[in-house]
Amino acid sequence: MQAGAPDSRRCIVCDRAEPFPTFYERGEFRLVRCPGCSLVFQHPQPSRAAMARLYYHDEEFTRMLEGELRPTTVALAESKFELLAGAGVHPPGSALDVGASTGAWVQRAAQAGWDAVGVELGDASASAARARGLDVRTGTLEQAAPALAGRRFDLITFWDVLEHVPDPLAELERAGAMLADGGVLAVTLPNVDGWYPRVTRQLLARRTGVWEYPELPAHLFDFAPSTLRALTARAGLVVQRIHTVPTPFTYYRATSLHYQLAGRGVRGRALRVAFELLRAGAYPAARAFDRSNSLFATFTAAAGSPPTARPDAV
Repeated sequence: MQAGAPDSRRCIVCDRAEPFPTFYERGEFRLVRCPGCSLVFQHPQPSRAAMARLYYHDEEFTRMLEGELRPTTVALAESKFELLAGAGVHPPGSALDVGASTGAWVQRAAQAGWDAVGVELGDASASAARARGLDVRTGTLEQAAPALAGRRFDLITFWDVLEHVPDPLAELERAGAMLADGGVLAVTLPNVDGWYPRVTRQLLARRTGVWEYPELPAHLFDFAPSTLRALTARAGLVVQRIHTVPTPFTYYRATSLHYQLAGRGVRGRALRVAFELLRAGAYPAARAFDRSNSLFATFTAAAGSPPTARPDAV
C-alpha cells in the first residue's frame, strides 16, 4: 500500500472489509465494487512506481499543456466558471485550486477577481504555472498545508482530482477544515453510474476487455452520486447540489480508447464504431435524465459537526 493511502482492506465510504468483487480489470490493474455501498476503487492500489509513470509527472505532457493543449485547458477552465456561476458561486473572495496543473483555472480565477492560489503534485506542471506568475505550490494539499496555515478560503476546488488521490476522505477532511465560514467546496469527477459508462461496460467491456471509461491506473476511485454523498458526509461536508454533466466524447478518444488500448486493426476500428453507436443513443438520454458521465457538486462545511473518525485513526 502506498504511503498516505487508506487501509486497502476496508472501504473508505462504509468501512466494509474485503473481499470486494471485481468490477473491471485490465492487465495488472483491478477495479472492485464494495458490496456495502457500491464504491468502485482500485484494489490493491497501484505501486509508487506505477503512479510515478503517469502523465501528471511527465515533462513532455507539461510541454503539451503549455503549447498545443493550452486552448483546451483554458476552455476547460472557462467551463468550470460556468458551473460555479450556475451554482451561485461568484467572486470576490479567496480561492484554492487543488490539482492546479499548469494553472489555467488559477489564472482565470485571478482575472475574474478571486485571490487565487493552487496546489499541484506534478513538479513540472507547478513550475510552469509559477513561470506564468501564478501562486501554485508543488506537492499535495497535505504538504502545502503548513505554508497555508491560518488561511481560510471562500472557495476550494477539486477539478477532476479526487479520483486520483490515494485517500479522498482525508483530502476532503483537510479541505473542509480550510474553508472560511460560508465557504464552498466544489468538485468535478467522473460518474461511474452514468448511463454511457454503464451500458458500455455491460455490452462491450465484459465481452472485449476494453472499456471506454476508466483511466487505469490513474483513477484510484470512481464515484457515483450516492457514494460521493456518503463520502462527503463522512468528511463533515453538507451537499449543496450534485448534478451530472457530459464528458466531451473527444476526451475519451484521446485517453481511454486510444489506439494503444483498442488497437489499430479491424478489431480496434470495430470497437470504436461500437462505442460511437452506443454514445449516440446514451449521451442525449443521459443528459435529459441527469445521468451523464461526469459529476459536478458543491458543499459547505457542517457547522459543529466534526468528521466521523475512521477506526484506524482512533
